[in-house]
Amino acid sequence: MKRTHNPNKCKIHRSYTVEEVALLLEVHKRTVRNWIIKGLTVCDDKRPLLILGTDLRLFLQQQRQENKRKCKPSELYCLKCREPRLPDQNTLEFIEETNTKGRVIAACSVCNSRMNKYFKLENITSIQSDIAVILPLQQKHIG
Repeated sequence: MKRTHNPNKCKIHRSYTVEEVALLLEVHKRTVRNWIIKGLTVCDDKRPLLILGTDLRLFLQQQRQENKRKCKPSELYCLKCREPRLPDQNTLEFIEETNTKGRVIAACSVCNSRMNKYFKLENITSIQSDIAVILPLQQKHIG
């Protein structure tokens, strides 16, 4: 399971050992060593390996940026594929959460798993040209 780690926990004017980074970010020491293999820079090749706080913070911020997936207005994020995908048009359903926002639920066109995305109601009309979202009818109040 991938986790995002808070880069703000790292003090930039401090140097850390592998064990200290593991305790700080609540990960295993092997995870930190894998990060070093992936490109986290260390001060020198001597033991104990020292990692500068600025390098650690920069590495974690870059990892966060690489993991982000931006969806186009016509796409929904599929949790199973871990990619923005076009939804299956036959399974689209709009659920109004509040007076100003709602959520579109659909099935992924590739893996058929459930997808969803939150929208502001004012933006639904611009999205309806790409996705066939059907708004629910207003229910009449008993008077």
